[in-house]
Amino acid sequence: MITLKNSAEKVHLFEGKKTNRVDLDPYINPEALFEFAGQGIIVARPDGEIVKINRAAELMFGYEPHELLKRRTELLIDEGFEPAYILLRRDFMYPAKTRALGTGLELIAKRKDGGRFPVEIGLNIIDTPEGKFAMAVIIDITQRRQQEDLLKKAHLNLQYYTRELQASNFELENFAYVSSHDLLEPLRKIRAFGARLKTAETENITAPGKEYLDRILHATDRMESLINDLLTFSRLSTRSLPFVTVDLNVILKEVMNDLEVTIENTKARIEAVTLPVIEAEPTQIRQLFQNLIANAVKFKKERESPLIKIDFTKNEAEPDRETYHISFTDNGIGFDEKYKDKIFNIFQTLAGRKYEGSGIGLAICRKIAIRHGGNIVAKSAVNIGSVFIVSLAAKQVTPPQQ
Repeated sequence: MITLKNSAEKVHLFEGKKTNRVDLDPYINPEALFEFAGQGIIVARPDGEIVKINRAAELMFGYEPHELLKRRTELLIDEGFEPAYILLRRDFMYPAKTRALGTGLELIAKRKDGGRFPVEIGLNIIDTPEGKFAMAVIIDITQRRQQEDLLKKAHLNLQYYTRELQASNFELENFAYVSSHDLLEPLRKIRAFGARLKTAETENITAPGKEYLDRILHATDRMESLINDLLTFSRLSTRSLPFVTVDLNVILKEVMNDLEVTIENTKARIEAVTLPVIEAEPTQIRQLFQNLIANAVKFKKERESPLIKIDFTKNEAEPDRETYHISFTDNGIGFDEKYKDKIFNIFQTLAGRKYEGSGIGLAICRKIAIRHGGNIVAKSAVNIGSVFIVSLAAKQVTPPQQ
């Protein structure tokens, strides 16, 4: 029987054409290392006859001490995997070419009681005066397989729920678009006939009647604005365009031109630094800037002209992901910070009926920011002003679907 000895007799391990000589410390007993190793180890002849087995392997396969000696290693392999194992052993004993170091084979092992369990087997060749022997290091990978199965199941569940969520979002957005579009037509008729009634029958309508009619027309205007904002919100994902190179300075100039009358009437001042160039959808970024600047002008103090300062910083915390934080600071009426998350929800307003609006503007801003690889946060204090900080990725190959 093969015996592992100390360093006086070298143990030769062959890995292909390369020979590694292992010199053991003379004070370490190789037999003890073999017997008390944490992994199962079996030494067999080229034909598979077991000549040495440690205690860990006996316990792993459920056999009594020395019960496996002179029996073949195929006894420990599930019948369906025997051919693969035999080929592996022959390849290691009589290699036709150099083998890769550290390679192992996953098989299904068989216990004495017939139970099956997955193992990973690594083979090495021991060259001794008695000839060549195969040394198999056996690792029970049952727990690893269970964890892999759980991870695979969780991944499949995540993929399923992601697809379900995407389908649900698409249906919801499509419903919002179709419903909003269909609602505009009867709304236009109400406004058209209301305007005709006010013009043609003005002499026949009483004063209270005219007031009621004016309220109806005003309500139709607000309803149309609300529907258009809802259409815009639903289009952000379903009608999005590809990203291109966008100069934010050009976007800001265009927005200021669009808001020129409002800016002049309120005597608003806009102070901006030179902004960066990013990859984005120009229409959505323009809408983002316009909503934030228009909000800053609208929610101004009664006896103070609006002042909006636009600045930016580059995110240095993530060098692999270039991101810009663009801040819009105003001196308006502000709001209590306990509502800083609520204001980005659809149909949410804090200022009551004093300020016209659908409550969708900031929700649109957040959706645009997320689509451009970022987000939006707010800081504010009542009667002091607000700061809206928009983070936008400098480059983005594929815009995320929302």
